Amino acid sequence: MGAAGAFWGAGSVPLALLCLASVAAAVALSGVPRRILGVLLVVVGVAAAFNGHWLAIAGGVLVVVSGVLQVALGARMPKIGVGGQKTREHDPETDMWRALERGDDPTDDKAPGGPSSNE
Repeated sequence: MGAAGAFWGAGSVPLALLCLASVAAAVALSGVPRRILGVLLVVVGVAAAFNGHWLAIAGGVLVVVSGVLQVALGARMPKIGVGGQKTREHDPETDMWRALERGDDPTDDKAPGGPSSNE
């Protein structure tokens, strides 16, 4: 975010918007695509640092640092989405929502996710 502000101040609005979009992409991606994004950020940061304006140089350095972190630590960073969240084993509320997602009636005693299965 700091790099986007630096590029905006240097008059490089497209680079500022690219930095903001890369934040969203870094959160949404995982694995190899996240590392490819990191490499692209390093390339963009180095190219932007040659703009000559001191804010562009600062923004370029920040983008290079973030790109290197993406490449080095990208596999360890969490990805956005429900799949990465851990739920408690016997949470009645979660069991009811899962039953609804399957199309079962959680209030029906005969249904697999019904009240009698939680006892």
